Amino acid sequence: MEKLGVQMNDLNAANSTNDIAQWNGAFQNTELKPLQTAIPLILAALCLVGFAGNVLVVAVLINNAKKGRTSMINSLIFNLSAADLLIIMFCVPFRAIAYSKPFWVLGWFVCKAADWFFQSCLAAKSFTIAALAKACFMYVTHPSKQVQFKGQRVAALLISGWALALILSVPHWLLARMSREGEKVMCILDWPEHASNFLTVFAKLYPALVYCLPVCCTFTYHWKAFRRCKRRGAKNQNLRNQVRGRRLTSMLFGVSLAFAVMCAPEWVVWLWFRHIQKDDPSPPAAFILFSQVLVFSISSLNPLIFVVMSEEFKEGFMGLWKRLISSKPRASLNLPGAQLQETRSEINPANLPRSQEEKAVQVPDSDLAQGKAESPADNIVLSDMEQFWHERENTVASEEADPVPWEHQSGSDAPRQENSGKM
Repeated sequence: MEKLGVQMNDLNAANSTNDIAQWNGAFQNTELKPLQTAIPLILAALCLVGFAGNVLVVAVLINNAKKGRTSMINSLIFNLSAADLLIIMFCVPFRAIAYSKPFWVLGWFVCKAADWFFQSCLAAKSFTIAALAKACFMYVTHPSKQVQFKGQRVAALLISGWALALILSVPHWLLARMSREGEKVMCILDWPEHASNFLTVFAKLYPALVYCLPVCCTFTYHWKAFRRCKRRGAKNQNLRNQVRGRRLTSMLFGVSLAFAVMCAPEWVVWLWFRHIQKDDPSPPAAFILFSQVLVFSISSLNPLIFVVMSEEFKEGFMGLWKRLISSKPRASLNLPGAQLQETRSEINPANLPRSQEEKAVQVPDSDLAQGKAESPADNIVLSDMEQFWHERENTVASEEADPVPWEHQSGSDAPRQENSGKM
């Protein structure tokens, strides 16, 4: 939203309808080579960091929604991260290209839509942060009751917020136009004379609606939430809900404070240009660049605030990181040869403990084939008594080793033994 006030007759005297012209889309007068290189690099770094952080926040919220942990606060945080992603994907890259050139090279449509889309996203973020502060106050007021989640109500709230933001920013689209200065083409914001009354009202009403009023409501609700957290100190209250309410209030207060402070220089530049007179000095170029980089940095800072001040987001980020690390391909283990090799390595005596190594006996292939041909009855292990009687039944005892020799003698010998016993 950087606009540098210059004399209209210096740009295009034939098309001038006002003494003041303003850059639209980006600061297009960076003749210095270091600035043309440094600013795009800074914006590219912010773009990468902000994109990665907000994608992780959205992934955590979607994962929580799949688990059934949905609430109005999570839905509003999702909308805030979505607005940051839109700024990162559709505003920052075009601003980086515009900063790298001393003239406009992005065409008529981008000239029309640059400030309009950027201002719409900022207004949507401002409304979302105010709604988050109110939802936080509702949660702290009734910690035992979760804020009731109604999908239709939340959808209506988000759609109405985006619609209001897009409508309020329409003058940025209508007033943007292309202007030629010699061989250079510039994208400027023209203020026609016939719409001077409307633009005067717009210059005062627009910042009050999209910045001042939402910020005041936000900090009012946060102040009430902090007071409510301090008063809920009775022993019969749920300590866990009380601590959770304090952490939630602190996290959302950090997001709100960062948005209010880092957007303030951008709105100073915006108001400076809308109320500048013919002989008044324009905002310094360094201050314009600083305000633009600062407002883009909010999209990279919000995910960091969520991670540092919220245990839920911290655990969600760690869970996603563990999933990324643990998802390794194991296609080689699905092959039959690999499975056979793994099985052989497991039964290798060298890999076994000493107690199992003594029991591991290598059997030749012929013995294995012979063992397969044997009947299952041959492998039965008998107890001590069964082994003793089994050997007696299968073997013939000799006379010397026979414990009852008279049972095997003939009938003639038996009377002799009886007679000799009588003697």
